Amino acid sequence: MSERNDYRLGSIWLIQFDPSVGTEICKTRPGMVISGDMFNAGRSKVTVLPLTSVKLTQKISTKITPALVQISPSKQNGLSVESLVVCIDPATFDKRRFIKCLGQIESELLIQAQSTLRRYLSL
Repeated sequence: MSERNDYRLGSIWLIQFDPSVGTEICKTRPGMVISGDMFNAGRSKVTVLPLTSVKLTQKISTKITPALVQISPSKQNGLSVESLVVCIDPATFDKRRFIKCLGQIESELLIQAQSTLRRYLSL
C-alpha cells in the first residue's frame, strides 16, 4: 500500500471491490479517486468511481451511457485497455482495499467525470 498522501483526486488505483452485494460493482478493478485531497490525507477511507473495460456496445444499457466517461490508455493514467468511468457508482472504501496506484487521469476527463457525478447527485 502506498503512503496516505498518494491518494490524490483523479488518481487511478487497482482496488478490491469485493465483497459486493447484488448488482454492486465487484472484483478487483481500477477505480478513480473522486474525494478531495484534504479529506483523503486525513481519513482512513477514500471515495472512488469504478472503472470497467466493458465496451459501450456490450451489456451496457443506453440509460446509463450519459453517466460514463471513456478513457483511453496512456502512460499518465497507467491503464492498459480502453475503460469507462462509471459515474453513477461512487463508493467509499478503507485504504486497505487499495492495492496499487496505476496513474493519474487526464485533467479534462477528471472535469468531465466530476460534472457527470454532480448531475447524478443533483448537486
